Amino acid sequence: MPPQRRLLNLYTVVQCLCSLLYLARPHRSYTAQDGNSLVMIMVPCYNEGDKELRKTIQSIAQTNYPSENKVMVLVADGNITGKGERMPTQMILSKILGFEINEKEDDTFSYKSLGACGSNRCNIYSGVYENQGKSLKYVVVVKCGTESEFGSAKAGNRGKRDSQLIVTGMFNRIHHGRQLFELDSAIAHSLKSHGIRVREVEYLMTIDADTRVHADSIQHMVWNMNKNEKILALCGETQIENKAQSLITMLQVFEYYINHHMKKAFESVFGCVTCLPGCFTMYRTFTSDGRSLIAQDDVFSEYARNDIETLHEKSLYHLGEDRMLTTLLLKNFPDMRLSFVPEAICWTIVPHAFFILLSQRRRWINSTFHNLLELLKIDTMCGVCFLSMKTTVVIDLIATMILPAGLVYLGYFVYLVVATGEDISTLLLILYGVIFGVQILIFFLRSRWDMFFFFLVFMIAGVPLFYFILPIYSFAMMDDFSWGATRQVRSQKTIAKEGSERVEI
Repeated sequence: MPPQRRLLNLYTVVQCLCSLLYLARPHRSYTAQDGNSLVMIMVPCYNEGDKELRKTIQSIAQTNYPSENKVMVLVADGNITGKGERMPTQMILSKILGFEINEKEDDTFSYKSLGACGSNRCNIYSGVYENQGKSLKYVVVVKCGTESEFGSAKAGNRGKRDSQLIVTGMFNRIHHGRQLFELDSAIAHSLKSHGIRVREVEYLMTIDADTRVHADSIQHMVWNMNKNEKILALCGETQIENKAQSLITMLQVFEYYINHHMKKAFESVFGCVTCLPGCFTMYRTFTSDGRSLIAQDDVFSEYARNDIETLHEKSLYHLGEDRMLTTLLLKNFPDMRLSFVPEAICWTIVPHAFFILLSQRRRWINSTFHNLLELLKIDTMCGVCFLSMKTTVVIDLIATMILPAGLVYLGYFVYLVVATGEDISTLLLILYGVIFGVQILIFFLRSRWDMFFFFLVFMIAGVPLFYFILPIYSFAMMDDFSWGATRQVRSQKTIAKEGSERVEI
């Protein structure tokens, strides 16, 4: 058996063993003290509709974490009307949460933004959302744009990274005693009206606007943070909400599951999860001695770069901002851990059509490739020689590049066996048996029997899609930095046409 196959075999077995370690953990119990930490839940919004936003907001409100110690901050990224929607995002939020919008009279607040303009203005709204006997304090930030943008289809739009920097930038300037932007002061004032001081917010949780969180998710995350001060950030398991919507969604179920319970579980054992997804992650804002973390100067200044020019940098900052932020944390905090908590669960909406999946994976695969190159520059990742996390990064990098070639080789091997009667090595059968067997073992031991069906679907139709078609397309389109079919909005022409029709009626 070639050394490369032995290494892959060993690597797969080790991933499986690391995943099974989580099954051996004792059941945890929570006390009232575990709910004393202040948690800010930050939700960046773009073109999501009423159904998605309502589901996300209601799930946050219904979490079991004490209402007095959590606050939701939604950031609407511009005056955007999603495809198929009749109202822009901020109007949908107004309808759900109950605040009033008066574009002519509402105050606007400036801040230094990303993009060519370099500045932006926002409206601020706050209140308390009531849902099924539970309350949720909220602050809504709406990017409305500068005067020169009024009337444009994407007024105020600066991207998801800019939305994240609104919150982390506020933490940076407050923790370091720097002059605040108008927007910082307005957000801090709104939080203070809810009895929350920015300096006292211990944890920042980020979720996407199409994500539903489990009722116990915040408790699981906070409990792990409180038990280990070395944990800088952690993520939970992301499951698929619309798994039965189409064949495309079914193909992604097993992939999501195994990426969490093998890859992230393996990396978490070493405290070096290499990708904390923006859809479901919690960050520690400061240490017990007051040291800033997620808003630390080196992390914030590099993540806030507005001079992105090369293909490599654009892939890092425009396509894979969540991965890049994780890399910056690994680089600047080698003494702290990035972890995975399988008990914390969320459900997200995944692409249901082929061309939407194509756009998403083009971004993900290209950003992963370039981000792995950045991880190779970090000398402080744990481990020694071939047992180090850097070895894992090298394996991932090579695997990302050779997936299509590897699948062609496997197909040719099957052809030789079937068509020419080529003898199969016993060791080779053992290799593939271990690779596939340990993956099945994981969901069997976790009593996730439904995964066997999705495993078969993935092996039949998903392998050629994810290991051949998507990588080849992604590498061929590496210079495409658009969001493609993933982030579609309604055109001004359609909005204007419908507006005139309503006037005529």
